[in-house]
Amino acid sequence: MANELSEKLLRNCSQTLAGIKTGSIFNISDMEVSLLESQIKEISEKLNPLGVYIERIKSKKNNSLVYVYRKSQLIQDMKQPGAMDILKSFGYPSGRTVMETLAEECVEFLMKRLSDYECFPHEIGLFLGFPVEDVKEFIKQDGRNCIACGFWKVYCNKAEALKTFKRFRICAKIYEDAAEKKRPVEVMTVAA
Repeated sequence: MANELSEKLLRNCSQTLAGIKTGSIFNISDMEVSLLESQIKEISEKLNPLGVYIERIKSKKNNSLVYVYRKSQLIQDMKQPGAMDILKSFGYPSGRTVMETLAEECVEFLMKRLSDYECFPHEIGLFLGFPVEDVKEFIKQDGRNCIACGFWKVYCNKAEALKTFKRFRICAKIYEDAAEKKRPVEVMTVAA
């Protein structure tokens, strides 16, 4: 039953499924919410034990945002210097000593922010695994004056970012081929 969502995950979340990126977000507009919810539940039962979580964030009619992430990587990203300062500045929860709980609360807060706003909040890059310095500069520069652009807008360490973009494109091609061959998403998901 979850074949439709499985294919969409392979096509839109390849780097997250492969374990080289913290999170991915994509839009689904061609699936009823009830069907999407049931497919998320079915696939989550297979992917959660591998460390991958799926959240349906926002819905307007049959238009939903889907956030796919690796909780363990998100926790590590949140420990990076400056990451929690950025999140706190936007009102995210803080002060928890158990990082897993804090990460879950921050994902819930992000879901609320995405539901309340028409555009993506600037701090979303922290939930997708973008470098903290690039997220900080994106916010400071209001998305302008980047030195490179690919999977995110780059403000620092251009050479490293370009290498990462190349790895991401190679990964996307592999997963695109898997989607064409109707491979199950759980077979293509690297365990945490």
